[in-house]
Parts: sequence; structure tokens; C-alpha cells
Amino acid sequence: MTTRLDTEPRLTQPGQSGGASRDGAMSAILAIAIFVGIVGAWQAVAAAKLVSPLILAPPGEVVAVLFRLAGDGTLWPNLLATVNETLLGFVVAVVAAVLVGSVFAFFPILRNAVYPYILISQTFPKVAIAPLIVAALGYGLAPKVVLAALLAFFPVLANTIAGLTEVSEDEVSLFRAMRASRWQELRYLRVPNALAFIFPALNSAAVLALIGAIVGEFVAAREGVGYAIAQYTVTGEVAATYAMLIALSAFGLVVYGVLSLAERLVRRVK
Repeated sequence: MTTRLDTEPRLTQPGQSGGASRDGAMSAILAIAIFVGIVGAWQAVAAAKLVSPLILAPPGEVVAVLFRLAGDGTLWPNLLATVNETLLGFVVAVVAAVLVGSVFAFFPILRNAVYPYILISQTFPKVAIAPLIVAALGYGLAPKVVLAALLAFFPVLANTIAGLTEVSEDEVSLFRAMRASRWQELRYLRVPNALAFIFPALNSAAVLALIGAIVGEFVAAREGVGYAIAQYTVTGEVAATYAMLIALSAFGLVVYGVLSLAERLVRRVK
């Protein structure tokens, strides 16, 4: 009887692993099928000229232009500028949001007094205040970083507060019954709980930081993907515009992969 109970988990583990592998394979196949379907529909619509060539360029032309821009050195300086602005804004936003969120979590009086003003600030359309930020900070790197940070700040702040405060009362009581210090409660209970809230917010924050950087480049810039897109739109180079958007998408996928890897590593260490 004991032997059978001990071996049952071992018998189910390979099946569970196989099921997870099958699910992963099916997800990958479905993702590829969706990609092929999108590209196929895109090519069909472009070939049939259901949409004006001034709006939709054929995928083959877009890929050719993308390789040309990468080869002649047009793509990389602009992409690098946008990457720098996005990453700097993202880092600033995450550090500020975690620090402010930690203070708010442990000082509810301060949180109740200040948090409504932060919520009000989020209602301001960043496109509308972007010219004001540019006028105040100039045409360099600073306004793009500020815009990226402003857009990325709130999701991380809200999730940090939630992760540090929404802890089971039973777990808190257990830690205090064991006479754990405040630092031990923070290190072994609240921070691990907060990480489960913060990491999902990082993906949203990264996307918002990228949007903020692009908005800043639309308003005032001498380089960057947003600047290049604005120039190509004015000159009617539709394929080049799509090529830049594809480069942005590739950067977004890289950021998502890095954040997912970081989350797995942190969870493993934790």
C-alpha cells in the first residue's frame, strides 16, 4: 500500500511533462499558423489593391526595404536611439515606482493623501503635454526619457502597492507569532508576494515606455524610429514606415523575452 502511494506521483509526472510539452508545441504551431495567415491576408489584400498602396505596402516590398535600411546604416542609429530612450525611461519608471510604492505601502496616511493626485495626473493625455515637456527640457534625450518614464510609472506603482499590502492576514500572524522582525517579514513574505504582482506589470510598463519614447520623437527629435516614421510618412515611403514598425516589434519581442527570463530566474532564486 505504501509502495503504491509512493510510486503514483512518479507515474503521473511523465504524463504531466508530456502534456506540458504538447501544449507548448500546439501553442507554437498555432502562433506560426496565425503569423502565416496574417502575412497571407496582407499579401492578398495588397495584391488585389483593396487598400491604396499609399496606405498598405506588400509584405515582400516591406521586407526588402527593411534589409536595405539595415544594410545602408539607416535603421540602426534610429533604432538604437529609440532603444536607449525606452530603456532609460523604463528603468527610471521602475525604480521610482518601486520606491514610491514601498513608501505608500508602509505609510497608508501618505498614500491616501498623495495617491489621488497621481491618479489625476494619469488622466492627462501625454501627447498633449509632450510639447510642454519638450519646451521645458529641450530637444535632446531628456524629454523622451521623461515621457517614457511617465507612461511606464503607474502600472508598476499600482502593482507594487498591491503586492506589498495584499498579503494574507494568516501569514502575517504566523510571522509575528514566530517573532519575525519587520525586515524578515518584508524579505520573506511581502517582497516575494510583491514580485508576483510587479513582474506582470513590467511587460505593460515596457510597452508604455516605448510608446512614450515614440511620442517624444514625433514631437521633437533628430533621430529615432518615431522620427524616421514621421519623415517616411511625409515623403510617402509606406514600405519604409512598415519596415520601421517591424523593427520596433522585434525590439518589443526581445524585451518581453528578457523580462520573462528574468522572472523565471528570480522565482527560481526565491
